[in-house]
Amino acid sequence: MPSWEKRTVLMPSSPLGLCRDKLADAMATALHAIEAREGERRGWDRPARLFTMHLADIDSHSIELRVVPTLMWNSWDINPADALTRLARHLPDPPAEPRRREYADSPITGTALMFEGWGRPGDRELTESEQRKVEQGTRINHLAADRIETRCVYAADINQHQFHVFRVRGEEARVYSSAELAADTPTSGSGRIPDALNRIVHALREGRRVF
Repeated sequence: MPSWEKRTVLMPSSPLGLCRDKLADAMATALHAIEAREGERRGWDRPARLFTMHLADIDSHSIELRVVPTLMWNSWDINPADALTRLARHLPDPPAEPRRREYADSPITGTALMFEGWGRPGDRELTESEQRKVEQGTRINHLAADRIETRCVYAADINQHQFHVFRVRGEEARVYSSAELAADTPTSGSGRIPDALNRIVHALREGRRVF
């Protein structure tokens, strides 16, 4: 069985202050540090990585990452979003209103997928050729002359808060959270990756074997 690489990422002394929920704000702060250390410092053109996160409490000065070996979640060597969806499709649906749990009382804090991709300017409409390819299920952004390279970190914590760190190459990272506006009513993410991460972290939180 492949061994799991463990890495420790130092946390900044001050939280981001993004979320009113202190646990969620600690996670947002940790993810911002993870993208800077494991993403930006290591450079671009790196393969996607899936990892579990372990944060003892909100006052911790570091967070531990346990990198899931690629063979354990994408042995098919397919698009990371497709692989993650395939891994999570047989896991149970998370509850609509999860019982809140402290990070220190759980064997896991969250799960995250770091990956790179291509986007296009938001104000540009698809060309006719691009539209036909999209309708055929073909990915097209990496082929566009005006493509924009990005690094993303999607994550879900044990209380079903969703997080997204987004960095356009050459720019500063931006952090978003579903807990930002309604700390007492966690919202599920939308899209295949957030949904899959939600299933995975819920299963791990409840002691179910996933990998």
